[in-house]
Amino acid sequence: MIQSQQNRGMTLLEIMIALLLLGILSTFVINVVNSVVGLWQQGERRGRGDLIYASVAERLQSDLRAVHLGNRGWMIVDDYVARPATDGVAEWRLPRMRFLASGSSLAADDQSGNHAIEIMWIAIPERALGPRFAKLVRVAQIEGDAVSLTEGGSTLATARGEDATTIVDGLLDLRFVFDDLSTSFVADAYSGINFPSSMQLQIERVSGNSRKQPPRLDEAIGGETETVVLRGTGPLKMPRMALIGNEWVGVSGNFPRIKFRTRAERSTISASYDQRTMVYFPTGYASRHVFLNQGRRVVP
Repeated sequence: MIQSQQNRGMTLLEIMIALLLLGILSTFVINVVNSVVGLWQQGERRGRGDLIYASVAERLQSDLRAVHLGNRGWMIVDDYVARPATDGVAEWRLPRMRFLASGSSLAADDQSGNHAIEIMWIAIPERALGPRFAKLVRVAQIEGDAVSLTEGGSTLATARGEDATTIVDGLLDLRFVFDDLSTSFVADAYSGINFPSSMQLQIERVSGNSRKQPPRLDEAIGGETETVVLRGTGPLKMPRMALIGNEWVGVSGNFPRIKFRTRAERSTISASYDQRTMVYFPTGYASRHVFLNQGRRVVP
């Protein structure tokens, strides 16, 4: 009797093909899930960074609202040497902003509301050595109670003191830009110069896994290298600049193959780097802040 084809079982070859197809499908699904989870995690980090920056911007706006616009009012915005130059590493300068504020607008710093408050926002190195990571620190002191913040030589020690408050860390770049013209401004009690009408705070920051486990060079490179391959997790969006070692470079391309458009940016020095050197891709934030009375001094 002839056996019906419908009762025939699967052959070993058919089972192997089915397992192969199942494996391919599983790999595809896993890769898709990993990609979606990665994008979600990066988006979550970006959202968390936005919230942190929003609190920074709100704190700064509160201070700038209190700027003393009278004849005694003063403001000094400049930079200082955070780390001197060494062999193959350029001098590192960081910005600081100091001004006199009215205590009546800063209850947390002057409960009586009758004093003038000296305020400083300054970037200081997180560590004496290592990559160029800084933190933004705020100092507030009642005028006359301590060495004046106008004495620039003592500001770094004051910023490291117990009365200083860290506003945000993980900074790779910080700028105070006034009226879209410059990153420095000086107005004192004698010049009669008005204050700026507006100021923009600009920061570039790295945090979370982007800092703990940044991409690394796949191979050693020289000072003139233009194209590199990286290993690790890349940024959600390629920034305009990246920090490799202690050198800023202009970047383009798609991760993991990156092109250095320019080398030795932001007053750094081009150098050679070993395999597995860390490369940091910062996330940029910016906010505009308006001065009261459009920055014009109030003359009694």
